[in-house]
Amino acid sequence: MAVENFRPGSSLSRTFAYEELSARHPHLVVLHLSAFGEQGPLASEPGYDMTAQAAAGLMSLTGEPDGPPVKAGYAIGDLGAALFGLAGVTAALVERARTGMGQYLTTSLYESQLALHVNWATAHFATGERPTRLGSGHPSLVPYQAYATADGHLVVAVGNDDALFRSLVAALGLPALADDPRFTTNSARVTHRDALNAHLEPLLATRPTAHWSALLREAGVPAAPVRHLDEVYASPQTEALGMVRTVDHPATGGPLRQVAFPVSFQGVRPPVRTAPPALGEHSAEILTELGYDEAESARILGGPAS
Repeated sequence: MAVENFRPGSSLSRTFAYEELSARHPHLVVLHLSAFGEQGPLASEPGYDMTAQAAAGLMSLTGEPDGPPVKAGYAIGDLGAALFGLAGVTAALVERARTGMGQYLTTSLYESQLALHVNWATAHFATGERPTRLGSGHPSLVPYQAYATADGHLVVAVGNDDALFRSLVAALGLPALADDPRFTTNSARVTHRDALNAHLEPLLATRPTAHWSALLREAGVPAAPVRHLDEVYASPQTEALGMVRTVDHPATGGPLRQVAFPVSFQGVRPPVRTAPPALGEHSAEILTELGYDEAESARILGGPAS
């Protein structure tokens, strides 16, 4: 199989055209990733993660209500397209095992972002209203956001209508809020989000994150400190899961830490066996596997044949 993201109309897209490759290798599965998809007025446009986040609406949903649009902290456009592409490739490989035939698959950063709108799309289709930025808040759950503490931030996630909210306000010493008509249901709390936060925000700001984390853990209320990456990688939970592995990097001759694959098979996480390849390290090998001879490979790679 092969994965490519050549710009439409480029020389590489013509060189590696699926029609030509599949004629020689009918079992070949190819995934083509683009910025905006195969049809439509933007189909031929180049794009990067951030342009997809802007064009597909994510940046309009990210940031504080009175602030500018903000991109997600990591490349969710790129990563979303890769994950949806992986789902397609997996299905194509199952089909190939059944029929022996390959397939040409396409997805894009733009399409993948639309697929990830989920509850935002549902709400818009139901009401016709334009969603607005909520900071770390949730459009349909309250309280479900990050709150400032005396030394950092704590996420509080009340994900059901009644029981968790009662546990939260009891633990915080505000039990009367559980019977306030503005807050007795999640729907009411969404309507009166600001009024509820006017009670929670000043209280949570009085004590450190660790204090509130321990208190809410004891009460059974989902909560988590907002951690920096160095804290995440040093976390006992990360260590227990074996999510950070070390390999030797041939370019430096030294150890390289990497995040491991997040799926275990029969309870065993696959080992990290090799360091990331250098740019173009395997290009000649891949072309040979595709049936190109040495001269053709040299022409494609832009170097002389040896």
